[in-house]
Amino acid sequence: MERKIEKRRVAVIGLGLAGVTALKNLLEEGFEAVGFEQNERVGGLWNHSTDVTQTTVLKSTRANISKQRSCYQDFPFPDEVPDYPSAEDIAKYIRSYADHFKVMDHCRLGVKIQRLDRSVDKSQWAIDFTEQGSGGSKEHFDRVLVTTGSFSRPLIPKVDGIEYFKGQVLNSQSFKDPQDLKGKRVVVVGLSQTAGDVCVDLCGVAEKVYVSHRSGARIISRGTGKPADHMATRRVTSIGLRMNALLPQLSATLGTAFVERKMRKTFPLIQPLWNLLPAAPITNCPPTMNDYIIDHFASGALVSLPGISRVTTEGTLEFTDGTSLPSINAIIFCTGYQADYSILAPSANPTAFATPEWDASPNSNGIAHARLYQGLFSTTYPQTLAFIGPWAGHSVASFSNTDLSSQAIAQVWKGNFTLPSEPEMESWCEANYAAQLKRIATWRVIKVNTDPKKLEEWLNDAAGNRVNEMLGWGREGWKFWWNDRKLYKLLVDGIDTPFLYRVFEGRKGIDGEERGRKKWEGARGVIFRVNGVKV
Repeated sequence: MERKIEKRRVAVIGLGLAGVTALKNLLEEGFEAVGFEQNERVGGLWNHSTDVTQTTVLKSTRANISKQRSCYQDFPFPDEVPDYPSAEDIAKYIRSYADHFKVMDHCRLGVKIQRLDRSVDKSQWAIDFTEQGSGGSKEHFDRVLVTTGSFSRPLIPKVDGIEYFKGQVLNSQSFKDPQDLKGKRVVVVGLSQTAGDVCVDLCGVAEKVYVSHRSGARIISRGTGKPADHMATRRVTSIGLRMNALLPQLSATLGTAFVERKMRKTFPLIQPLWNLLPAAPITNCPPTMNDYIIDHFASGALVSLPGISRVTTEGTLEFTDGTSLPSINAIIFCTGYQADYSILAPSANPTAFATPEWDASPNSNGIAHARLYQGLFSTTYPQTLAFIGPWAGHSVASFSNTDLSSQAIAQVWKGNFTLPSEPEMESWCEANYAAQLKRIATWRVIKVNTDPKKLEEWLNDAAGNRVNEMLGWGREGWKFWWNDRKLYKLLVDGIDTPFLYRVFEGRKGIDGEERGRKKWEGARGVIFRVNGVKV
């Protein structure tokens, strides 16, 4: 018999790829969930928009992770979609997922959240919002899951004399169409994933394109054959993570050597003058995936420059090596983003805690440190307030991170998994904070994180998917290996698909009732098909 859920009414704020699956997983577990989205369609930043105040993909954006690895756990991409989907493919996929699971019936679009705070009687959460065509309103919810993402506010470094620059000063959020800079001389600042895409879009359109960067980049290509991430099986990843935990310096050295060797083999035209290598520590700065940027460097269409030191009173850009560029028409800062917590009252804000050491470090990169248990739960109100997005997840694939994380949250709130005591959660947060301080001692970070292997194991336990047991060294793991050797081998040595998290029967209570996420009956067949093996 299904247990009655206490505090059933849940608000999901933000309906990008995280919010859509969170809403679906909460509804699946019997919650009365409602999703709020400021735009008129779901999908978040994967919907290209010309609105310069919103962060969205470029029209040319393609996925960096293959569709076999980065998708929802019970909804594969269509066969006709290429291994690396376009932004339009991904936006359509998210909408198809929402339609398939009837999530749209529970979505309220065109709603701008103004404030999230405790209700007057402190028993619920009060959400103030405005809807297009109407005035302000307030509604109360038992629980709130915030999935507004971490790409809301661009981070722009301070440049001495920037006020003297006579051209356009843009950031990657406001760059929407390369044709807007047709025939212009443009400097792109940064060499991240977004910066590389912006440079490629501008080459052949702008008169001249320069990229100014201080730390180089390891460039990798999607290639034309089997996606490289298919080789990162669970066994390979597990060995790498264990080695990183035991011998972090050696692991980083070997990882750096492997990626840079692959980079030089893929792009033999690389020149020392471009200053791509050496790059920042690989543990803090993942490689940049770009299929065309090296060709543009080689042809001279793109010129590599060091960091900007200042802008002179005449508007000339001066660089750290002493060179200068007059007559530049535009500067585009592609230097990262931070989450926007402005709608949150102090009672709801996970960054309201003092973090003086983090804030004082130049390597915190302007990113606020959100105090969240397992990167998800408010330590003040863990049973009623959670976040997906401020922290990095267990996987490089966002779909997998958000799907598993929201299942874990649903099971905790349903009462099927018990969180530690408040002192224990605070102790965990303190230990992870200390680890993050060590991490930023060497270089900048994109997001706060925690040990990905430990996080995945915790999420599996919380979600009740029995992955830890079935692929572990206990009795259940050995039994599964003996009875279903073919599937076991595909899960461990095949493509590391997210369908794994839905293939096993979920956790059962002592009464035999389901106490974990729902199994997807189609998971087994899709795992075989994706790996090119007959069931």
